[in-house]
Amino acid sequence: MDERAARRDEELLSGVPEWVALGVVLKASPSEDGGNRFLYFEASNEDPDHQGEIVLQKALADSSDYYIRHGNVDLSHYTILGPKAGIPNHYDYEVGRPVAVRIDGNRTFVKAQLYTGSSPMARNANMVWDSLTKQQPPAKWFASVGGAVLAKSVRFDPKSQNRVAVVERVRWNNTALDRCPVNKSVPEVSVAPVGTFAKSLGGFIFTKSDGGAPAGLVAGYGTDSASLTGGAALRHQSLEPRVQSYWDFRDRIASDVRAKRVPPSVEALTDHAISAYGLAYDEAADWTERFLGDLRTALSKRKAR
Repeated sequence: MDERAARRDEELLSGVPEWVALGVVLKASPSEDGGNRFLYFEASNEDPDHQGEIVLQKALADSSDYYIRHGNVDLSHYTILGPKAGIPNHYDYEVGRPVAVRIDGNRTFVKAQLYTGSSPMARNANMVWDSLTKQQPPAKWFASVGGAVLAKSVRFDPKSQNRVAVVERVRWNNTALDRCPVNKSVPEVSVAPVGTFAKSLGGFIFTKSDGGAPAGLVAGYGTDSASLTGGAALRHQSLEPRVQSYWDFRDRIASDVRAKRVPPSVEALTDHAISAYGLAYDEAADWTERFLGDLRTALSKRKAR
């Protein structure tokens, strides 16, 4: 391998984020057995993601026993982000646990059981279930599963005819449910059996191998909100708590502009809002224009003094 190719491989490996997500929407087709409530999702496939990385199914298969023994299902990764973000009672956001994992070719399927009862965890699980089964239209939920990246390499991908980063080993321990779409290539999550269970949905996130709260990245949201069955193009975002409002967005984008992490143009700021904060395109574009308007107003007032 020549020096240029070696440098390119190093860049590919260094670009593998500590966290990355793929996800899709939950469909409201209840699956209950003896009072137990189940969700089904496809964890991942071996198509390159938006950043050109591949998760080998063997990595998930090898970690599936660990995930079943030690993993959980939560809301918005709060059980992982909670300690770093200062979220109170962050374990209350755990809503269930995995009960089975199946590998079907280059696809990994998971069956998870939601909690029942009157505990804070169960109340959150009830909220998820009821939003899918006791209202019309059902709420749209998305999933991303996560764990520590333990090994990675660079390989030639015959589909894209490019060299891509490959995640070879992971310590899988978390699946999060969220209200925002993430990945385009993985099929839908479901509360009815699918795939090797009878078909399903997906997502994937990677954390630091030490298990600590990451300073890395997760995937953002896409722009195909009309269909939603395909999720959205994979992007990267900060693993800080999600942008909660325009005011939160304005503070973050202003900080990034001051730090010269992004130039103050419509296109650059919109792309940054999508990739860094995980906003959908329409929201990113709308808030960017609003931010620039606020900025122009503030500058005009300053000049008038």
